[in-house]
Amino acid sequence: MRSHLEVYPCRLTALGPVFIGKGSELSKKEYLFLDGRKTAGVVDIEKLYGAAVRNGLGKHFETYMMDPRDKRNLGQWVREEGLSGQEVRSCLKYAVDSGDTVIQRGTPVQIVECIKDPYGLPYIPGSSIKGMLRTVLLAGRILKDPGKFDRDREQALKTVRNTCGKVKRTTFLQAERRSVEQNGFYSLNRNERRREDAVNDELSGMIVSDSRTLKLKDLVLCQKVEYHRDGAEKRLNLLRECIRPGTAVEFTITIERDICSVGKEEILRGIEAFNQVYYDCFLRAFRTADRPLPGQVYLGGGTGFASKTVIYPLLGRIDGLDTVIDIFRNTGVPATHKHEKDRQYGVSPHILKCTRFDGQLMEMGKCRLEIL
Repeated sequence: MRSHLEVYPCRLTALGPVFIGKGSELSKKEYLFLDGRKTAGVVDIEKLYGAAVRNGLGKHFETYMMDPRDKRNLGQWVREEGLSGQEVRSCLKYAVDSGDTVIQRGTPVQIVECIKDPYGLPYIPGSSIKGMLRTVLLAGRILKDPGKFDRDREQALKTVRNTCGKVKRTTFLQAERRSVEQNGFYSLNRNERRREDAVNDELSGMIVSDSRTLKLKDLVLCQKVEYHRDGAEKRLNLLRECIRPGTAVEFTITIERDICSVGKEEILRGIEAFNQVYYDCFLRAFRTADRPLPGQVYLGGGTGFASKTVIYPLLGRIDGLDTVIDIFRNTGVPATHKHEKDRQYGVSPHILKCTRFDGQLMEMGKCRLEIL
């Protein structure tokens, strides 16, 4: 018999740029800045090659694209070879607002692409939204019933304290992470012999749809900015295609009520519980950071370690601080990141992941979630 379904229409509004990566990058030979560097044009290489051939530059273009020693970016090559702006524009796949990016001329920069549908339009996958919801729901359950997770807490601290030397970041504390999730969500008893089997996860009954499709004008290039505790900013030569602040997207959360006990109220409570710990253990250490707003969530890439894990909800501020420092040390984070100073600073990581948009410093991935 089919489970009773509850469907919640939802809206996500980007309060800061949101980056959902597709796992690919555009090299300096695949795009060029236009309109006085106000936009970045992503070229169709085949069309550009055709334009080069028509202008007797076919061999030159082949040599340029194939020679790794040629350090010129595509804009430099086009200018030096004399291709007209009209011809170049006819070869574009699309153009993106370059926002507040500040890149010195001649500096090699790669653009990390956002995920797009088969028609080349951006959207937010339901899997990304559900991953965020799993984190806040788990944090909410940990904070509501901390005693239930005592064994997980003790095992995580024991593993970290007994680890010496370098380990893989993808596997370190993996067993402990799974145990916490199983304790929080694996309640279905579909496979009584193997409690860790995913069929026991009650969130298998929470289906999150992809967002509605966005338009290319909803994208903006954002430069990675590291914001330090003392107010210093460091701009890095990394650009991401991001969903523009102010953009709103709709999606749905469908609950199979016979499988999943989660409802609107628990989601909203989980968000507020996570945000309180996130602020107390991390965000308040930074000068300009504001207390999270009601319904505020962090979505996508580039938001930072503390927004993606339940270490602080599980371990609290003091043990959480020590654990995060040990995680960075044991997983081989370069010494140049200076995480050995995090204990002195009283926060780890000691950098807030931001960008600049419309003249303002903004946290990456900050959104408002409304369940309508």
